[in-house]
Amino acid sequence: MVDDQLQVQLKSPATADKTHRLLERWYRQQAQLVLEKKTRHYAKIVKAEPTLVRVKSYRARWGSCSSRGEINYNWKLIIAPHSVIDYVVIHELCHLHHHNHSPRFWQTVAQIVPKHRRYREWLKQNGRFLVIE
Repeated sequence: MVDDQLQVQLKSPATADKTHRLLERWYRQQAQLVLEKKTRHYAKIVKAEPTLVRVKSYRARWGSCSSRGEINYNWKLIIAPHSVIDYVVIHELCHLHHHNHSPRFWQTVAQIVPKHRRYREWLKQNGRFLVIE
């Protein structure tokens, strides 16, 4: 890291496109590892057990939870601060109890993440910057 920028050196010359693909693949792998670990950790606290944890690519969402208990996360989330990642993980796990954004859902989230509004706002303000170039 130099001046908040990740610099990559490759042994052989590569195009910008190839470098981008390699970086994205690495970030996706890191996201899968970190998000699975955080999901297992917070699942105990939320008392909810997802059936599957996947990393996907989304344009306009950070996570989703299916009625079958499958949780999907946007791989770009791995670039966010850990507190924001934790919020998204807990948000999706709470959907295993409440499959909506009702007041009861937000009460459940707030019990575990009292500053959830701050993290949600952070994503709104900064989410577009969670990219690799």
